[in-house]
Amino acid sequence: MKIFVVDDDPVARMIVVDQLKEPRYTLRQFADGASLLAAMAEEPDLVLLDIEMPGMDGIAACRALRQAGHEQVQVIFVSAHDDLETRLVAYDAGGADFILKPYAAEELVQKVRVAETFLARRSDLAQQARAARQTAFTAMSSMGEMGVVLHFLRTSFACADPDELAREVLAAMCEYGLPCLLQLRAGTGQRSYSGQGECSQCSPLESSILGHAADMGRVFQFRDRLAINYPGVTLLVLALPLADPERVGRLRDHLAVLAEGADARLQAMQSELRQLAQARGIGQAVTVLSQALDEIGKNQAKIRVQAMEIDRHYLEDLVHAFVQLGLSEDQESALATMAQRTHERINSLRDDDSSIADKLRTVTEDLRKLV
Repeated sequence: MKIFVVDDDPVARMIVVDQLKEPRYTLRQFADGASLLAAMAEEPDLVLLDIEMPGMDGIAACRALRQAGHEQVQVIFVSAHDDLETRLVAYDAGGADFILKPYAAEELVQKVRVAETFLARRSDLAQQARAARQTAFTAMSSMGEMGVVLHFLRTSFACADPDELAREVLAAMCEYGLPCLLQLRAGTGQRSYSGQGECSQCSPLESSILGHAADMGRVFQFRDRLAINYPGVTLLVLALPLADPERVGRLRDHLAVLAEGADARLQAMQSELRQLAQARGIGQAVTVLSQALDEIGKNQAKIRVQAMEIDRHYLEDLVHAFVQLGLSEDQESALATMAQRTHERINSLRDDDSSIADKLRTVTEDLRKLV
């Protein structure tokens, strides 16, 4: 603790220095206010300031150092006057405490220790305030960085192919100010992109680097390089801001989420493509089935007409046969009944066949609506 003792009486200064002679205190002596102000660049922690001095007195000196911006230093005024006005003037000038001459050594030591405790607490509060500001700044930075990830996740839902998805990933990396390489693996094919500038295809060397990076585990950092791998995605950061370790830690987390989101969207694209291919296949099958049912319907109608014609000729021939054969009425009735039953069974089969075709048409229409 650096203490300045200011008094025009050298004996008074000597007594104070003797009473505060402790290893944790650094003391300097000054004979007037002007000398004190000239030495304030040394930034003392405490000033023991006599009020009654020739030239610039203690009140004027305190006001001057406060006006000069020295707000943190503690000032304890020392005076032989114990009136209210003197104390109020000392307070208005910026004093923190007041000692009345003559004083006991214990009183001086106690007041200095009180000032020391106050300074320590103020220092702790200042450190806590700095830590709080840093925490708030870190939180705001993290929120801003997470906002990039959230924006990417929103826009990635609209990506219809890997090239669009790659552009969104590289746009997010541009927001972070990080050059990168990106590889997307879809099905049996893969595409590699460079994020240095606009989205572009990788050179053969960059593609080979991505191939090696894809075998390095989920998250792998080597110096200022960072590789993040998922089944369909490899993201290689080329220049991490190593001078800011806290940001590097946050970026590792954010980029892992970004890469995982890109991988999920890529897998969803593959699923959507498979579903689209299935829908197209079903649509084609429905078209073929509809055509087949139309042909079956036409053939059934033609066959029904032909069968009715055959049935009519058969009944006519049967009536003529009755006359030529000379059958009795009972025989003719029995044969006619048999012919009628056969006719009804044939018609029933035709109705069953028509019912099956109608059901197939209903199923075909339902499939067509779904597709």
